[in-house]
Amino acid sequence: MRAGLYARGTIGEAARAVADACGARPEAGRLSSYGKHISHHSTQSSQSFADLPHYRFILKHKEIGKLFDIADPFYRCHEARHGVMTQIAGQKYVNYASYDYLGLNQHPTVVEAAKTAIETFGTSVSASRIVAGERPLHQELERALAEFYGVEASVAFVSGHATNVSTISTLMTLDDLIIHDDLSHNSVLVGAKLSGATAFAFRHNDADALEALLKQHRHLHKRTLIVAEGLYSMDGDIADLPRLVALKEKYDAWLMIDEAHALGVLGATGRGSAEHFGIDPTRVDIWMGTLSKALASCGGYIAGKRELIDVLKYQAPGLVYSVGLSPPL
Repeated sequence: MRAGLYARGTIGEAARAVADACGARPEAGRLSSYGKHISHHSTQSSQSFADLPHYRFILKHKEIGKLFDIADPFYRCHEARHGVMTQIAGQKYVNYASYDYLGLNQHPTVVEAAKTAIETFGTSVSASRIVAGERPLHQELERALAEFYGVEASVAFVSGHATNVSTISTLMTLDDLIIHDDLSHNSVLVGAKLSGATAFAFRHNDADALEALLKQHRHLHKRTLIVAEGLYSMDGDIADLPRLVALKEKYDAWLMIDEAHALGVLGATGRGSAEHFGIDPTRVDIWMGTLSKALASCGGYIAGKRELIDVLKYQAPGLVYSVGLSPPL
């Protein structure tokens, strides 16, 4: 069994092999609720956290790690600044775990800019942006992101995960349809669940499977959102953006592309999927990305039409009810 795990071609395949062993893979073609694999059948009363199905699930994962003779890889303390090398328990290692793709985390200009921001605005804005947390740095960042993507406007959130969750759950409702790639990030699944919309997963990177679902279900719903990632971090494959754009236009749907791992990686100048394929970025309705990967900061953003950004700035819970991005970020 251990040899079978190590024989997997990609990290994503190995992760899915472990998920299969745990019984945690979603049903093909249909979005499974987050945590669906955890059984809640028992009605016996218990106030012990050890009796929580979630805790038993964690124990099962640890048991599988022991079965494969793999030490628990989670929450290991890295004692040095992330770069090509890292340090754990005093030992130096080549670092394959960071997504500081461009090495900006240690760039002198970035470090000095963070210091200047702290000296000028402090370590926190100490309020949600809608109330008293708005700073010139937020506006400069959002103008720069919109210009970078070639769209009208953008808005920055304090968390990449919250960006997807809040955006999807704010825009989509019970009358709507969400169709996302089978390997979409957890934040997409949670956002879809919270929205109450009907949601389906299409086979990974299979535009024909996506179109089959659109043919079958699009006419039954008021609005439809297609969600895919520009670059899938676990497998390293790239979404067929031209085909996705063609399908969203054919079936009158919104297209949301998660550029978390594509920004700074794809395209001749690192502008992501649109540049890589030579696609007009305005043909994608919702550009999502994170500030924590190639940009070596923290948070997430949405870029697109000004009306979209206005809706999120006044209605998205992950923005309205969260503190604004810290000045050095």
